[in-house]
Amino acid sequence: MKKVMKITYGGTDLSSFFDSVTNIKRNIGSTWENSTEKQGNGVDFLYNSRGSKGISFDYILKGIFFSDINHNKEKLASLINTKVPIELIFEDEPNKVWLALPDGEQSFDLDSGSLNFLVPSGEAESVDTKVLNESNSGGELGTITHNADGSTKVQINNQGTLETFPQIKITNVHENGYLGLVNENGILEIGKRDEADGETVPESEVLYTTDNDLQFSDFVDATGKVNPQMDSVGLTCDTTGKIGYLKDGLRLITPSTSTASSHRGGMLSFDIPPDSNGDKGAVNFYAWFNIFVHALQNGQTGILQIMFTDSNDKFIAGYGVVKGDKTGNKGEAKFWIGGDHPKEWKSIVFQTNDGEHVKDPLNNTMFNSKTGSADFVKQGASLGFYWKGSRQTINVPELENIPIERVYIFIGNFTNSDKFFGELSLRRFLCRKDKVNVWHDLPNRYQAGSVMELDMQNGKLIKDGIASNNELVTGSEFFSLPPGESELDIYQSSWNSTPPQIEIQWKEHFL
Repeated sequence: MKKVMKITYGGTDLSSFFDSVTNIKRNIGSTWENSTEKQGNGVDFLYNSRGSKGISFDYILKGIFFSDINHNKEKLASLINTKVPIELIFEDEPNKVWLALPDGEQSFDLDSGSLNFLVPSGEAESVDTKVLNESNSGGELGTITHNADGSTKVQINNQGTLETFPQIKITNVHENGYLGLVNENGILEIGKRDEADGETVPESEVLYTTDNDLQFSDFVDATGKVNPQMDSVGLTCDTTGKIGYLKDGLRLITPSTSTASSHRGGMLSFDIPPDSNGDKGAVNFYAWFNIFVHALQNGQTGILQIMFTDSNDKFIAGYGVVKGDKTGNKGEAKFWIGGDHPKEWKSIVFQTNDGEHVKDPLNNTMFNSKTGSADFVKQGASLGFYWKGSRQTINVPELENIPIERVYIFIGNFTNSDKFFGELSLRRFLCRKDKVNVWHDLPNRYQAGSVMELDMQNGKLIKDGIASNNELVTGSEFFSLPPGESELDIYQSSWNSTPPQIEIQWKEHFL
């Protein structure tokens, strides 16, 4: 029995409809168009461009009776009916995917016909993603060589026939203030080349991080204490429940059974440690945290609050996730401010899904199982709350010289709801004091363990989960990797001789 070449389109096996496939045409490369200018003799070449690519093949449909043939013909027409390019893969090139859509007349006569496809990009992409990292260095994908001065040379073997835009992940092993990436297609710089390792300057100090306290053990039980945010606006909250580390972070362990308050749950508190000068409190303060929110059923509700107060528990600001929707799936990110007129400053609606509805403008791209990074910053009177790539800021003059000295975490629910979030967790937390005047080894721009992710295709820089294109040095270019072997050189601050860890991912592209 003659084997029919397997051809899949949009994940469907088209060849299951065929008795035979012949005359497959995937011409060399795509189309090329040359622009010229007429001269007295011949023409002058100006430039050329690469166009789309056509792919076609002939087939004989399965079926003995006309009813079978017509049924298969209709089914085939339905399967190729698309308004956007989708994946076309041939069995003899299983690692090449062409993003294609039907083009022109699809001829058919009795039981045979031709299918014609257009590949707008004119190129194919590898099905798998190539990953070069520290563990497979020296293999077919390339070699990572760390030098004694802290720089790194990466030999990359792009086995495609076209350039490709990689994703580069750099994990700082030592404090660092600068990264420079150089290859034949461009130069990209991050940070500050001449940032010093240490001197007497206003600097930042990380005062606490759950990287060193994975189970939030330094937070203490605040059972029965007043919820500072709710109290500031006259709401009632019972805090006799219990929260603690469970599975991945702080979660509600035992809910409060009180019905006397509008809200109920559990609460922990944490007194911010003094800085290296022994001074407590931070007028200039930064907190980074990672939250996971996912309602597994419509109507599940809940509250998670990260609150900042002075030493007397007077509310300064707070970042929270609240879902009071008892029928649907709408939640809200809430930004609260204190001062002379405490209030809810902003409320931003989002779906409390797990980020799976990519076309929904309210899709949960902030707090799903794979993301979750957000932050809060106080610089004197300025309060900033991170949301989807930018920081929402407000000026509260009366808070300019009020230091943050305590953090409260509340997790709970509305008293009139008997359905609680399927997933509600504070997974990580970090706080930092800025502008500390002391001679000390500078907590440089990039801390040991901080991760820089460069998306060359989309022109994005992500630092520890936060969009940070403002870190790019003016004139930097997001660049591609050429086909074949090429070199990427990575430089750090001149005083940092400890090389970073490197991971580079890319898709191969073919004409």
